[in-house]
Amino acid sequence: MKRFNIYIIGALLWLHASLGFAQSGDIAAEKWKWQSASSQTAAIPKDNQWWKVFNDSTLDSLIELGLANNLDLKAIMSRLDEARTRVKVAQSYYLPSVRLSPYVATQNLAPNRPVAIQLQDGQQLSRFTLNTYQIPLDVSYELDIWQRIGKQVQVNQLLAQATEAEQQTVRLIVTSEIARIYLLLRTTDTEKFVLERSMKLRDSTLAVVQERFKAGLITQMDVQRAETEVANIRVQLQGIQRSRTELELSIGVLTGVPSASIFINEAPLPENLPVVPVTTPAQVLLRRPDLLQSERLVEAANEQIKINKTALRPRLSLVGSAGLISQEPGNLLSANSATYLLGASVSVPIYEGNRNRNNVLIAQHQAQAISATYQQRVLTAGREIETALANLQILSEQINSQQQALESARRTRLYAHELYVKGLTTFLEVVDAERTTLELERQAVNLKGQQAIYTISLIKAIGGSW
Repeated sequence: MKRFNIYIIGALLWLHASLGFAQSGDIAAEKWKWQSASSQTAAIPKDNQWWKVFNDSTLDSLIELGLANNLDLKAIMSRLDEARTRVKVAQSYYLPSVRLSPYVATQNLAPNRPVAIQLQDGQQLSRFTLNTYQIPLDVSYELDIWQRIGKQVQVNQLLAQATEAEQQTVRLIVTSEIARIYLLLRTTDTEKFVLERSMKLRDSTLAVVQERFKAGLITQMDVQRAETEVANIRVQLQGIQRSRTELELSIGVLTGVPSASIFINEAPLPENLPVVPVTTPAQVLLRRPDLLQSERLVEAANEQIKINKTALRPRLSLVGSAGLISQEPGNLLSANSATYLLGASVSVPIYEGNRNRNNVLIAQHQAQAISATYQQRVLTAGREIETALANLQILSEQINSQQQALESARRTRLYAHELYVKGLTTFLEVVDAERTTLELERQAVNLKGQQAIYTISLIKAIGGSW
C-alpha cells in the first residue's frame, strides 16, 4: 500500500510538470463552496472500511457478503490478474529467446537442377538423395538501445496500476450502492412504522366515531369518512411493502445472493448519522481511485508515444545457433557433427508508407483524449462533492424546520380530536389534522432518509476515506 501511495504522489508531480494538469487551478477549486454542517466528524475508517462509521452490524454483514460474492468485483479481480501477468510478459523481452528445434528431412535432387555438383572426374552428379538430421539450439536477443522494451514494460506496469485503481473504484461503487439501497430500505421501514402508528390512531378514531354514531350524535357520513381513512392507510402500507421487496431484491443482486435467499429484518433509520469531514480539493484528488486510474492511463499513453517513436529507428539483434548436424543418424553425436553460427542483424526502416509516423500521431491523439477525460473527471468529482455538501447542509436546516412544523401539527391533531369528542368541531377538522400530521411525519422520514443517502454520496465522492 505504501508503494501504491508513492506511485500516486509521483504521478501527480509528473502530471503537474509535463501535462499541465494542476494548472488544474483552472479545474479544481482551492476550497469547497459548501462545508460540513457539523464540526463533530466521524472517526477515520480503518482499512478503507468506511461503512463501519454507521455502527450497523447488518450493514457490515451485507457489505462483507458483497465484497466476497459480487460478480463485478470478481470480474475486475480477473482483469487485475491479467494486467499483472501482462507486466511479466513484457519483462520477458529483457531476456534472450532460446529455442530447441530438432529437424529431420530427406530431399531428392533432380538431374536437371539449376545448380549442378561437379565430381572429381569432371562429370556432374546425377539424381541423388540428401538426408539431414539436425539438433540446433537457436538464440536471439534484441539490444534495447532505444529503451523500447523498457518503455513497454513501464506501459504495462502503469496499465496494471490503472486496473488496480479501477478495482478500488468498483469496490467503492459496490459498497456504496449496498449502503445506499440499505438506507433506502431503512427509510422504507421507518415510513412503514409511521403508517402503522397512524393506522392505530385511525382505528381508535374510527371506534370513537362509531360510538358517537350509535349514540345518534353524528351521521353515517362521519363513519364512512373514518373507514375511508383507515382503508387509505392500508393501501399505503401495501405500497410500502412492495417497495421494500424491490429494495431487498436489489441488495441480493449486489451481494451475489439468490433472490429467494435474501431476507433483511425490519429496522428504523439510525438516529444519528456520521458527519464526514472533507479536506481540501487537492487532498481529495489523491484519494479518488477513478482519478488515480485516469492519471495512470495518461502516463501510459505518453509512454506509448515514445514507444511508437522507436519504430522510426533501427533495431539491432544478436543471433546465434549451435548444435549437431549429420547426413546419417548414427554420426549425429560425433564431434564432426558439431556446428555453430554467430551473427548480428540490423533492421532499418526506410519506407513503410508513413505508417510509423501515423502511429505516433495516433498515440498523441489518444493521449490528448485521455487527458481531456481526466480533466472532465476532476470537474465531475468537484461537482459530486459540492452537491453532496450542499444537500447535507440544506437538509440539516430543512429537517429542523420540518420538526417544528411536525410538532405544531401533532398539537393541532390532538386539539382537533379533543374538540370533536366534546362535539365542538366537525369530523372534517379531525381528518384534516390527521392527514396533515401523517404527511409531515412521512416528509420528516424522507428528509432523514435523503440525509443518509447524501452522506453515502459524499463518502463515495471523496473516495471512501478521509
